[in-house]
Amino acid sequence: MAVLTVALAAALGAVPVGQAAAEPVTVMTFNIWYGGVQVDSTQIGQAIRAADADIVGVQEPEGGLRRIARSAGMPYYDPTLHVISRYPLFAAQVGGVRIAYAATDLDHVVAIANVHLPSTPYGPELVRDGGSAKAVLKLERETRLPAIKPYLRPLSALARSGVPVFLVGDMNSPSHLDWTPAVAAVRPQVAYPLAWPVSSTLAAAGFRDSYRDVHPDPVARPGLTWTAGTPPPHIRPTETLDRIDWVMASGPSTTVSSRLVGELGGPDVDVGLEHWGSDHRAVASTFEAEPGPAPRLVSATPRVARAGQTVTIRYTTTGGGAGRRIGILPSRGSRPIVTLPIEDATDHLAAYFGTGVLRAGSYRAALLDGRGRIQATSRFWVLARGARPGISAVKPSFAAGEPIRLRWSNAPGNKFDWVGIFRPGPLDVYGYLGFSYLDALPHGTVSFAPEDLYTKLKPGRYVAGLFLDDGYSLLARTTFTVR
Repeated sequence: MAVLTVALAAALGAVPVGQAAAEPVTVMTFNIWYGGVQVDSTQIGQAIRAADADIVGVQEPEGGLRRIARSAGMPYYDPTLHVISRYPLFAAQVGGVRIAYAATDLDHVVAIANVHLPSTPYGPELVRDGGSAKAVLKLERETRLPAIKPYLRPLSALARSGVPVFLVGDMNSPSHLDWTPAVAAVRPQVAYPLAWPVSSTLAAAGFRDSYRDVHPDPVARPGLTWTAGTPPPHIRPTETLDRIDWVMASGPSTTVSSRLVGELGGPDVDVGLEHWGSDHRAVASTFEAEPGPAPRLVSATPRVARAGQTVTIRYTTTGGGAGRRIGILPSRGSRPIVTLPIEDATDHLAAYFGTGVLRAGSYRAALLDGRGRIQATSRFWVLARGARPGISAVKPSFAAGEPIRLRWSNAPGNKFDWVGIFRPGPLDVYGYLGFSYLDALPHGTVSFAPEDLYTKLKPGRYVAGLFLDDGYSLLARTTFTVR
């Protein structure tokens, strides 16, 4: 309804052209716990519906984002970003990081980035075990802070340009807003006040913690998201409890509300479900946002398609003009293989393309102006029918201390598909000696230098595994030798 209202108001002159009226947007962060199947997967969709969320950053979907989106009644999803939405999504590269633009109407967008920072070693457990503030700060600066830093400059610049920006995720870190002298006096787990680096750095970069916008007193309202129980309501006697799931905001938006979503009757839970399906509680924050002008965008979904599968190509109407077309381009070069007309950009916001005419490989969907010039592109891949995920070493053996180079192929292209190195014998999927995410790419090569591994590889045989989306579903394996 908001989209139609804004469009109609603009047509009547109530809203200046190029300026969007402020409208409510509810943004949610939700770690669904190993694919959402640990307790009752139907509860994941029900929780999102109960929160009435518009855009959700999902952590730990483990290849199941499409199922989760359908369960939640969300028509748009991007497995390469772990985002589902009521609004059309456009994946984009901004300053070296991948984000999603969500189109709130024909010409305006908000932006969202979804992160899941490293979970181990875990700072609150170091505090629990007697670690000093100095040791904890050193740990955070070496583990979680490097994972969030790449987002700071590009997202801050985007917010300054007039686009509402939301950064959501399981940060696996407490907030400096919660570890205050007042909290340390009443919560035994908060042994001392601490300026946790991730939250402090985000605040310095202009991000607001939406939960603390609405609930500024951490003594009166701790808002703990870890943990509801593993599984709920079981909580280990030595467990550390804290608020580690955040919805951060920057740019032209005002926080209206921020609700904790979790088990019925749980501490500080605003939206409760009788059978809670995750070990985390979720956070849903509502903002009065002023969407920014949409850049020229085009997005191909799915990003990794099987030969013959239909690809949906969405585009924005910004900078339109007569004769615009959608082009299917090779990975290099600007001469289209196929072009598709844009008949009426106020009515048709997507084109559908059957990939049966394409060979397996890499391509680009392009938005072309009336003279055939490229206005925007979006990369996608076509995999051969029946192609199975694979992994191999670039050579059968490596010298001790030499980087281990591995090649993977036909991966599904989820945000956190990953490769790990293991000791020989029966594969202990939790016992990896080192791992690397694959940047949501179906094919590529990854290199493990000695410093990337947790231990020096002694001479002998080792196993490398290709795994699904931040989980432990083994897609392919291979062996190599260190001599």
